[in-house]
Amino acid sequence: MEHLDQLKEAAREQVAHLLPNDIFAEFDQLNSRLLIAVTLLQRGMKELAYQLFETIAANGPDENENRHFAYVRSLAEMAEMDAEQGDFAEAEEKMATALAQFPSSMEYMMSRTHQEVYLCYYRFRLGKREQAYRELEAIVQREADRFQSHELEHGRNLVGPGLCYAVHQLALFHAEEGEWEKAVDTFRPMETYAMSVDRSQWDQALKLAEEGQFEEAFHQMEESVTYHAG
Repeated sequence: MEHLDQLKEAAREQVAHLLPNDIFAEFDQLNSRLLIAVTLLQRGMKELAYQLFETIAANGPDENENRHFAYVRSLAEMAEMDAEQGDFAEAEEKMATALAQFPSSMEYMMSRTHQEVYLCYYRFRLGKREQAYRELEAIVQREADRFQSHELEHGRNLVGPGLCYAVHQLALFHAEEGEWEKAVDTFRPMETYAMSVDRSQWDQALKLAEEGQFEEAFHQMEESVTYHAG
């Protein structure tokens, strides 16, 4: 309890001026603490934010929807910070737990697809390449099927962000392994999925690919598309 009080005071000192007046009086409520932690994170105070997320995650799953969201969100945020520090084993464990506990009702607040892609990335970094490819390819196929079930503009708005992120990451896996032609081929469907495409840049990328300059073509393709990454 003393540790929690110390965290509360440290957080109050840093972000009280950015938050509602009564939020620190509700510090024992997980959702209030989550808002404080997210605010700290947004201000770049990652170590203190991480410690607050830890105190939330320590409460475990909850039947109350709001407290459960705080639990899952905290695990996901800590996983991302673990990955930033190169601790992909911890990141994998936390994100896998978050996804196992991820309720469908959370989709409008936090993209499950993006979290799934993060998990594949962590596994790739851990050397679990076959698993990472297999799982990411399955995500791409699932989301592509969802995309096709919508009219084009609705698909781009509702499914496109997560699908584009998954396609991009899969292409980057190929690029990282020097398989530039595969990276280009994987990236091509983005022409349909992305919110906007710079046509002249895209056409230039296709021309480079025709000439066998696949690495240059891939980077040009990346430059030519716009989508919401998170």
